[in-house]
Amino acid sequence: MRHRIKMNLPLVKLGLASAIAVAAVSMTGCGGSNDSESASDINADGSVVDRFECIDSSTAGSRVICIGVADDLTDATVSSELVSALNNAQSGDTIVLPQGRFNMSTELTFNGDNSLGQSEMVEGLTIRGAGMDKTILDFTDSAAGADGFFITNTKDIVMEDFGVYEAPNNAVKLKSTDGIILRRVATVWETDYQSTNGAYGLYPVETTNVLIEDCYVKGSADAGVYVGQSSNIVVRNSTAEKNVAGIEIENSTNADVYGNTATGNTAGILVFDLPIGNGLYGSNVRVFNNIVVENNAVNFATDSGFAGGVHIAPPGTGMIILATSNVEIFDNTITDHRTTSIALSSYVLPDDKVLEAPSAGATNYGEIATYAPQYLDGWSPLVRSINIHDNAISNTDLIYAPEGSLIEEIILGYTYSGLKVPEILYDGLGEVMAQIPLGSGGLTDIATGINAIAAGLRTATAEPAEPALALDVAAFSSYAAGDYVCAANNGDITQSAVFPTNPANLTFDASGNPEPAFFQTDDSMTCAENSGKVAFIGTAAAATIAGVVYGCGEDDKTSEHCLPAAE
Repeated sequence: MRHRIKMNLPLVKLGLASAIAVAAVSMTGCGGSNDSESASDINADGSVVDRFECIDSSTAGSRVICIGVADDLTDATVSSELVSALNNAQSGDTIVLPQGRFNMSTELTFNGDNSLGQSEMVEGLTIRGAGMDKTILDFTDSAAGADGFFITNTKDIVMEDFGVYEAPNNAVKLKSTDGIILRRVATVWETDYQSTNGAYGLYPVETTNVLIEDCYVKGSADAGVYVGQSSNIVVRNSTAEKNVAGIEIENSTNADVYGNTATGNTAGILVFDLPIGNGLYGSNVRVFNNIVVENNAVNFATDSGFAGGVHIAPPGTGMIILATSNVEIFDNTITDHRTTSIALSSYVLPDDKVLEAPSAGATNYGEIATYAPQYLDGWSPLVRSINIHDNAISNTDLIYAPEGSLIEEIILGYTYSGLKVPEILYDGLGEVMAQIPLGSGGLTDIATGINAIAAGLRTATAEPAEPALALDVAAFSSYAAGDYVCAANNGDITQSAVFPTNPANLTFDASGNPEPAFFQTDDSMTCAENSGKVAFIGTAAAATIAGVVYGCGEDDKTSEHCLPAAE
């Protein structure tokens, strides 16, 4: 296989636009036109002209690998040379893709630990196209279940200026990687709202130091942008449309999501903490200065059988906060959602087995209670320390048509009460369960029982492989001043907890179970100074990649929230 490799050439700046309009992507994926294209860039049928232009932008000593040549830009050549370039990559390589739409016959994989059999990690790889609307890799013909790209075990990788279309599974997946830049990358499934579309668009998982900026994601049957079990994350200035979830931060710490647009999805922006049992759970996520508008699409995700899967997202929801802690949501524009603008839920709604009483007859951790292993691993089913403030939230009256199996009974409760579902909807169950006194089946009983049974199992060596874990009963089953859900200054809206968090409003049925009360507005999320509740304030996230720090207030000082106080 031939490659044209340029060595030790001076730095030449690629003449690429700093950002690509969504309309440019739409030219090939969604209809529309692209004013930035010259006539010579477009075929008569609107497709992108195949063009070879390999411009060196390397630093001294690194290699530039050009995929294809001007007289050979066939699908077979581009596909095979790209596979070979990834298989034989060396640290610092820049792989340059030609302009055009190319059918890829196979998943494109890169494992930094295994390339060339080297003992050291291959890192600092750059994969660059001519623009996310100009270089399109089409995976329609790849095998079922294949990703577009699957990158693993590397450091400081840059992927920019190309599109990944019609991946059978995930478009761009990265795992076990420290330092990721996804810049002006499009992931597209061109048939709208189909469960047969791939799951995730941009999909870093179990990673650190992640920057996703100026990207476009469309059509994912799960999440367009998903960052999971990761830390030090910046997702900014990107557009997510017509996915089930537009942007999702899951089980991740230190994340900023800002300057993005989420529209036409089932739900716009999600922050989830799921019981995955690997010790990685979320904290310190800021969601600000985003435009979240008209996310009213049908939920077309497949039910995988996992209770917390995105198939539970109610259609017509701007944001969903599920079973996570330490989230600040501010300065967003959230408009015209037919179910609710912001939904906050404990994990009780997806699966009430989280309240299962411990079984004294357990012979292993899994038999103590359905979620005992996850609790002992550090997961909590509650929402804690959520602060929603200074957002512009509004909904046109005519758009109201709530639905969603996750909150079906809640919707019915409001309907029977002659009320609309509040724009900020909080289930309140965590605070309710924390108020149930010892001996009455609340969270204190659950935590204490799990601890006692787990300790007995360890003493009997029935679980020799398990660490000596124990729940912090007080932290698990009570709310301190900074743990509460707070909401203020979000426009002329209604907000309420379904289960009243004020003990004065809480009632119980004949069996001792708490009863819901349907208000459009109550004091559940009031965190005034005299309330004893403290509103959570997050800290800015930053991603350090190849020695450069990216983030709000670091390389980006354009927003009022990003300008350092000294300036």
